[in-house]
Amino acid sequence: MENDKKIVIVGSDDLAYHFCFLSMMTLNVKDIYLFPFSIQQNDKINDLKYASEVFSINELKLGSEKDYADADILILSAKEERQENEQDSEYLRRNILLVRKIINQAMASGFSGLILVANEFNGLFTYLVWKFSGLPKHKIFGIGTYIDTLYFQKLVSKVLDTSFREVKGYVIGGTSPLHKLAAWSRSSVGGNSLLGLTMDPTTNINQDDMFEIEEKIRKQNQQNENQELTSTHTAALLNLVQIILKNENAIVPIVHLMDIGEMKDIPLSIPVVLGGNGIRQIAGLSFSETEQKNLIVIAKEIRSQLDWIEQG
Repeated sequence: MENDKKIVIVGSDDLAYHFCFLSMMTLNVKDIYLFPFSIQQNDKINDLKYASEVFSINELKLGSEKDYADADILILSAKEERQENEQDSEYLRRNILLVRKIINQAMASGFSGLILVANEFNGLFTYLVWKFSGLPKHKIFGIGTYIDTLYFQKLVSKVLDTSFREVKGYVIGGTSPLHKLAAWSRSSVGGNSLLGLTMDPTTNINQDDMFEIEEKIRKQNQQNENQELTSTHTAALLNLVQIILKNENAIVPIVHLMDIGEMKDIPLSIPVVLGGNGIRQIAGLSFSETEQKNLIVIAKEIRSQLDWIEQG
C-alpha cells in the first residue's frame, strides 16, 4: 500500500544520491524529490533518473522551490565543499549561509512539514534551522547519536552473547566526538539493569568491558572524522524516515532542542519518541548524577558555540 507522504531531500552530495536511490527501491511513498543546490553533478542526477525509470517503484523527480509547499519531510544533507586551507570558522560560516538560503526558500513556499538535518553540522544546525524556519521544535531534529547508539547496542550484545534486540541503551550528548557519552545508567538487557549485571560475577560483562566498549566508540568516532560514512548515514536516514512513515513512535536518540539546567533550547541528542508528527520528549527521563553533570558541561560548550555563531 502506497504511503501518501512526499519527501524532499536537499543536497548535491553522495548521501543525497544514495538516499534517493535506496528510497526509490524501498520506500513506497507518493513522491521522492531531489533538490540539488548545485548543478555540478549532472551525470549522477541523470543516472539516478534513468535508474528510477528502469528499476524503482517510484520515479525520482527533480524538485524546485514550489515543491517544498506540500512536502511532508524535508531532509537536509546540503553542505558546501570545503576549500583548500579553509579555516573552520569560514567553512562553518559558508554552510550557515547555504542552510539559511534553503530554509528561507522552503518557508517562503509554504513548507510546514518535518525537517531532518543530516549534514555534518546537524547538531548546531538543528538549532539554526529552528531559528530560520520558525517551525515548532518538535518538527525539527538531527540524526545525532543514532548511529553511535546502534553501534553501542551491538557491542554490548556481542559481549553478552545475546540478541541485539534484547539490548536497550543509548549514546547521548552532542554530535562532536568529544561530546558523546554512553548512558550506562539507562542501559538494560532483557529488562535487567546493565550496571546491575556488571556486579554479578555469573554474567559476562564487567567494568573493564564497559571501558573497552567506550574506547571502541571513541576510536570509531576518531576514524569517522576523516572519512565520508555515506553508506552508514544513508542506512540511518532510511531507518528514521521509515519510523516516521510508519508512525512507529519509536524511542531513538536524535538531536532536538531541550532545556537542561538553566539553559534553554540546547540541541542535544537524547532519547525521544519519534513518529509521524515529529518528536515527543520522554517525560521523567533521568540519568545518573555523573551523566547529568557531563551533559550540562556538554550543553554549556554547545551554548558557547551558538553564542559565537549568533554574535556573528
